[in-house]
Amino acid sequence: MAHRFAASRNAKLLTTSRQWVLVDATGQELEGMAQMVCRLLEGRHKPIYSQIMDVGDHVVVTNTRHLIVPDKKVMWWYSGYAQGHRHVYAKDFHTFRPTECLRLQVEFKLPQKYALKERLARLHLFPSENHPYAGNISKVMEGPDNVYKSLEEYTPEERDNFVKAPDCRIRKPTPLYDWNDLD
Repeated sequence: MAHRFAASRNAKLLTTSRQWVLVDATGQELEGMAQMVCRLLEGRHKPIYSQIMDVGDHVVVTNTRHLIVPDKKVMWWYSGYAQGHRHVYAKDFHTFRPTECLRLQVEFKLPQKYALKERLARLHLFPSENHPYAGNISKVMEGPDNVYKSLEEYTPEERDNFVKAPDCRIRKPTPLYDWNDLD
């Protein structure tokens, strides 16, 4: 005879199963990408999300080398040793460690109290298109931002058809009354 809660246990396993999500980071901004990855790792996109249950998915991020990183953003981390603080501009850090920049940003955005190491273990970052998890991927998602083209990538016809900004120069205000005509 089967256990009386076996059906509900199996239903729970089916709803809490972890998916593998592939995200392409080409042309995406660092902050928006980190926020989207955190949302997937925590499982906030699922209807069964709870703070006490870890229902997040595996996230595979490719092309981290092509992320857009702000110039003045400072990344920092602590090694655990005395005087182990490291501060570096994110733009410089991203050039020699493209995956580590996004991983640190995700680590700072995730809640520090519960299951941080388990969630970071489900984050898989790759600087190029190649990754070993192609057989596991069940969902492909687009990044959070629109991919912007540089001005050189537009044709001259497209540049001429851009919406022109209105003339916002400061003008003299026109008076409501002519003070010389107060008869």
